Amino acid sequence: MKRLTFLPLIRFLILLLTGVLTFYVYADTQVLTISDILDHPDKYHLKTVQVKGKVLDVKHKVSKKGNEYTVFVLSDGKASIKVFTFGTPEINIGDVVKVEGIFYKVKHVGKYTFYNEIDASKGLIKRE
Repeated sequence: MKRLTFLPLIRFLILLLTGVLTFYVYADTQVLTISDILDHPDKYHLKTVQVKGKVLDVKHKVSKKGNEYTVFVLSDGKASIKVFTFGTPEINIGDVVKVEGIFYKVKHVGKYTFYNEIDASKGLIKRE
């Protein structure tokens, strides 16, 4: 007598559930204006946000520990915000990009304090 195995069915259900959850996580993140975020910083503090805008300034730097990072200013034409990410994304002044990251109303890093910044280190920066 053949023994029935449910392993393929279980694998399928796990993949299906993963796909559905991934869809809801990414579908929940809507593109906001920079003005929306800056007008209501408490609402977006520590939340994943998505914004689109024009790169006004780009600075590629290296930390004291030797880690490359980039800070740039993103503008939607009405307001602008700083974006931080590790590494050196291929962006230039004038590029239109979509950024996804964590918004910080206030962020303390060692002796430094940053205000109204998006940390895209674990998010994305995509040229449009």
